Amino acid sequence: MIIHKNQKGVGLIEVLVALLLLAVGVLGYSILQIRAVDASSEALSRSQGMLILRTLAENMRANSAAQTNYPAAVRGFTNISSAPTTPTPSCSNSVCTPAQMANFDAFMAARSAFDIGMNITMADCPGVSSAPIRRQCLFVAWGGTTLSATNTAADVSRCMNTSGVYINGSNCLMMEAY
Repeated sequence: MIIHKNQKGVGLIEVLVALLLLAVGVLGYSILQIRAVDASSEALSRSQGMLILRTLAENMRANSAAQTNYPAAVRGFTNISSAPTTPTPSCSNSVCTPAQMANFDAFMAARSAFDIGMNITMADCPGVSSAPIRRQCLFVAWGGTTLSATNTAADVSRCMNTSGVYINGSNCLMMEAY
């Protein structure tokens, strides 16, 4: 085999180019895997949030005598920074009035949300400010999306705008309650 001087190192360059292509392929696969894990985590958060909201909405429908008590009860647990304390009386083992049950249902939802790093609130549904009967919506947020509330109003502007369109990049859900 005759080796010419100008061909020395060509094989090494071919190996380096092949390794570069392999590294680009592995990097692309790694990025794809990270995206898949993020999407799976987001799906889990959405499922957990929907479960909390659905449970609270079903409790509200079951306790129709206290529907007007729920907005303030839920908003009372919106700005919590530590695990909420059980209200008195604890309706899980004693007889309660409908208003006490509304407060207890709000507590249970807030505690469930807090345990998994979420926050809940309740407000008028977007786009119903001029409607004769204002529908109420439940909101849950997690990650960098925050909700805030007073006893009379909730601020969900970091979740969605006033026409009901989600804010780009927000981590939240809305569910119509009644």
